[in-house]
Amino acid sequence: MISSVSSINFKGETVAPNAQDLINSPGKYAATEAPKAETQADSFEKGAEQEEGKAKKSKAGAVIGSLVGLLALAYVGLSVAVAKNKLANADVAEGATKTFMNKAQDFFYSVGKSGKELWEKIASKFKGTNPSDANNVDA
Repeated sequence: MISSVSSINFKGETVAPNAQDLINSPGKYAATEAPKAETQADSFEKGAEQEEGKAKKSKAGAVIGSLVGLLALAYVGLSVAVAKNKLANADVAEGATKTFMNKAQDFFYSVGKSGKELWEKIASKFKGTNPSDANNVDA
């Protein structure tokens, strides 16, 4: 609570009987009740209202769907790279150990090779050929 410090009056007026009442009294522009806003609430106010009534919608489905799509694109891309002979097994000198990069290249090659074999199986269903014959075709 604010209390008056001094009873000095610079305007020559008399001191109010109770200075604390003057301090606690409402000001010139004071309103008894805050006006109601007819505009829309701000975003942070909407968030507080939504938390009270509704739970937030989970975005887990969108994240999982995006990851599955990216994995499918990587699978197709690796199988195309193997089919065009742009990706091959890592060649390591005999007796040497494989580095991490060689192991990663072998992994990506095996994924691409399985994709290529899958595509050959699917294509053979439409063409009516045996997938093993696709590798032995004379051009």
